[in-house]
Amino acid sequence: MTRSQLTNPHARAEQGLSDFGLPGVAYILGGGFPTSSVYLVSGEPGTFYATFAQQALVNAVKKKTKVVYYTSESSSEDTLQDMQTYGWNIEDYIDDGSWMFTRVIPPQLESIIKSTPVDPREQQIDLPLNSLRLLEEDFVERLNEGRWSALNLSYLIKSYPETEITDLVMFWVNGAHKVGGVHFILLPKGIHEEALVNYIKSLVDGVLSFKFAQGFGQAEGEIEIEKLRRVIPKVKTIRHAVQDDGLAIETTARVG
Repeated sequence: MTRSQLTNPHARAEQGLSDFGLPGVAYILGGGFPTSSVYLVSGEPGTFYATFAQQALVNAVKKKTKVVYYTSESSSEDTLQDMQTYGWNIEDYIDDGSWMFTRVIPPQLESIIKSTPVDPREQQIDLPLNSLRLLEEDFVERLNEGRWSALNLSYLIKSYPETEITDLVMFWVNGAHKVGGVHFILLPKGIHEEALVNYIKSLVDGVLSFKFAQGFGQAEGEIEIEKLRRVIPKVKTIRHAVQDDGLAIETTARVG
């Protein structure tokens, strides 16, 4: 599988809108988030930014959309345990192939990961030094299967040259525009060089920044829409609360 083997490589995917299965999103955004798009979802630890992406993908797989979830330092078991906190049981979707976990292994992690028992629910990509081409090729294959995706980017930033990281993000965006789907790039705040993060923000279609809101408890917060292409949102800041079944969007969001 090569970069050129995208389905209809010269076509552009039809764009729609999705509320990611979160009531209130369609009202706040005047329809929802654009599909055929890549979103950078970021926040400090504990701000539930990864939970947002996981919830969107769980709701998608329930509606017969296939999913691939890429991790590096975290195992599929870690992610499953996080999801089960909210009662999201996806074992049946894993069994039937609708949901895939793929562990992306840079050489720096190989000895650690290979020393632990193999998880049969998880595929693995052994990356070479200084190249993310194998990850790009796998993404092409999953795109052509019609999958939405999430990619944990943080460890890859620590392991590969900036040009490889930015080329990967551009490849992700190009693939989404040509083939479709919704794709999340997950990145914690405050641990990577600001110039690189800002450049990544310039490449993606949307940037969602998760924060603790002043005066709110730890189980509540705000999503700042830093960037959203092809949609003019009614608000720039969305309030959310964390409930037993996941994030709940408040439709009384502040106008930014």
